[in-house]
Amino acid sequence: MPARKVKISISIDTALVANVDRYAAANHVTRSAAIERWLGQVSYRERLARLEEDTAAYYDSLTEADKREDAAWAEAASKAARKLNIDDGWPDAPPAPSKLRRKSRR
Repeated sequence: MPARKVKISISIDTALVANVDRYAAANHVTRSAAIERWLGQVSYRERLARLEEDTAAYYDSLTEADKREDAAWAEAASKAARKLNIDDGWPDAPPAPSKLRRKSRR
């Protein structure tokens, strides 16, 4: 189901309207679609920046014991990953089919 649209009225600088109109014409969209895309991009960047800030704050808040435990988990996961042989499939998986050879035409 498509998102519900809301009609609003805003006042913005004429130079900005000209930029929006150029973008809309170049991308073959309406002025409303152009503004919606721009706002969506800004919203996405804001959420990404907030996520990065929250992630940094989380790691900054870790105690030394938390950091040691995290390092131990990372080391254990690395050792386990080095033991994997991903080209052979899962241990209980059926064997991979052999490559079919083409019959030569003589």
